[in-house]
Amino acid sequence: MNKRRTLHPIYILFGLLNTIRGFIPLILIGLLRGTDWTGLEWYWYAGVTALSAIILVFSYIEWKSFGFWLESDRIIIRKGWLFRDEKTIYYTRIHSVNVEQPLVQRLLKVAQVKIETPGGNKKSDGILPALSLKEASDIQLMLKKQASVIAAPEVQPLSEELMTQKPEADDQLVVKINQKPLASESVSHKTERGPSIALHAGQLLQAAATSMNFGLVAAFMAGLYSFANDFINQLLPDHFFESVVEDSSSLMPSYLAVVIVVIAGVAFAWLLSIILYVLKFSGFAVQKDGRQISVSYGLLEKKSFVFDPKKVQAVIVSESWLRQAFGYAEIRLQIVSSDKKEQLMLHPFIKRSDIQQVLKDFVPQIEHSELAPLRGAPKRALLYYVRIELLIAALLCAASIIFLKEAGSWSLVLIPLVLWWRRSCYAAAGVSLRNGQLTLRTRFLSRSTFLIRRPQIVTMRVNRSIGQQRKNLLTLSVRALGSPFEYRVKCLDHADVEPVWRWYSRSQN
Repeated sequence: MNKRRTLHPIYILFGLLNTIRGFIPLILIGLLRGTDWTGLEWYWYAGVTALSAIILVFSYIEWKSFGFWLESDRIIIRKGWLFRDEKTIYYTRIHSVNVEQPLVQRLLKVAQVKIETPGGNKKSDGILPALSLKEASDIQLMLKKQASVIAAPEVQPLSEELMTQKPEADDQLVVKINQKPLASESVSHKTERGPSIALHAGQLLQAAATSMNFGLVAAFMAGLYSFANDFINQLLPDHFFESVVEDSSSLMPSYLAVVIVVIAGVAFAWLLSIILYVLKFSGFAVQKDGRQISVSYGLLEKKSFVFDPKKVQAVIVSESWLRQAFGYAEIRLQIVSSDKKEQLMLHPFIKRSDIQQVLKDFVPQIEHSELAPLRGAPKRALLYYVRIELLIAALLCAASIIFLKEAGSWSLVLIPLVLWWRRSCYAAAGVSLRNGQLTLRTRFLSRSTFLIRRPQIVTMRVNRSIGQQRKNLLTLSVRALGSPFEYRVKCLDHADVEPVWRWYSRSQN
């Protein structure tokens, strides 16, 4: 067994910093209320000092008990001093190795390494939470190279002598961690640097302005509200928001106030989505080195992913209304990850005409061709796309008119908007089967095109209601490995779905 390795000593501070982070709301409330911290009794200071010392002692014991070993064919992670936990991960099982820098790690100038395998849990199969930046990067490179080497049948496990030999100028690559050599990749040629992608500031701003990622805004606002709610109530007078609403309604008609609030809310959400998008994808870069692809991005929380393109389960091309109007889209990849809902970004802002070239460079097994037409939903399916949403809009309009009288008539605008929205969903729906690849296209708000090959399809489902059965319509759903989402297209013609079902079914008769 190779020599035991440990985490960076800064890991000892993690327990104390996480405890302080939990008390931040109370500290902020005290600061905002003008609490005099210097007037506390001595035992408060003694208690805080004793608690900090206890946390540091336990963190030190946890750090001492954490160790990992890099073998020729596996990594072993052992931790715990009361309850021992040991994990063995074979390199051939690794799907991706991610280097991340959450805010605390970035402030302390360390990083964490996350090792993903098929069937991993929500916290990844292996996590090394505190390593120096160089060590984390070297381990990421070494694990992925070893996964490629061990997967090749002609390569034998490396002996201890080979693992300690010094390389010649054109000899094998040896990755060193803490000045100690690790296993090297048994290849006789240098790794060729392949195509790369990098976004400049202008492209990043255009991508942010057209993303319309209101889901990200909603998640941020919910987190901010839950964090700040305690001391906002302490700062503002009682019934502050109720007074603002009453004063506003007395100065202007109620319907005008509603319109202004809606416009202001949408504008604020759009600006906030731009800021959050820039923070998330700042420094976005993709590089292909040999058989591996590395993706890195992030300003406050930096992330880096390295994976084999053969492990890509599916490709999702997404187009918001703004991007679709200007001929742009984004490309996301479905890979096996501990976060089942995460889809890795391959390109956040690309011309639709360039999508095929990017896929050819990075994920050559997947094709995207606008020249190959999709079989859309038939005309008789339009009713099924519009009826429920149109009925809900009509009920909302009726309720608004009943309760708000003349002011409620403005709600009638909903009906043409909903009709246009659902008709665009109907027009976007389509399916295509070409060269062993299934293409599905659908729309909720953004238009999404799902590209997947047969070996990556875990389940395929076809269903229909009684009314759809009479109209000879079917709904097709597929799910890829490592994804909780079903990619579904509603109300397709039976003649278009039947060849897809025969192609996927084990029974070809």
